[in-house]
Amino acid sequence: MPRMRRINIVIDPALDDRLELEAAARGTSKSALVRECVERGLHGVRHDNDLWSMAEVLEPLFAHVEAVDDIDDVIYGHGSTSA
Repeated sequence: MPRMRRINIVIDPALDDRLELEAAARGTSKSALVRECVERGLHGVRHDNDLWSMAEVLEPLFAHVEAVDDIDDVIYGHGSTSA
């Protein structure tokens, strides 16, 4: 396991009680349970300055465009020869 970094969080007592009960039921620590929940909550979250979000918005606009194997055929025409 990689080296851990200690952080502090503030939660209400009721949530802490639930966390303690669930950790005990699973036979794990509260810290391990918090790490698992945070990892699950962040699954799929991208850190890309919204470029992926923009791509997801634009993708439907280009859904009808077919992929090509050779971009030169698209730019220069089929059967072109290089100079």
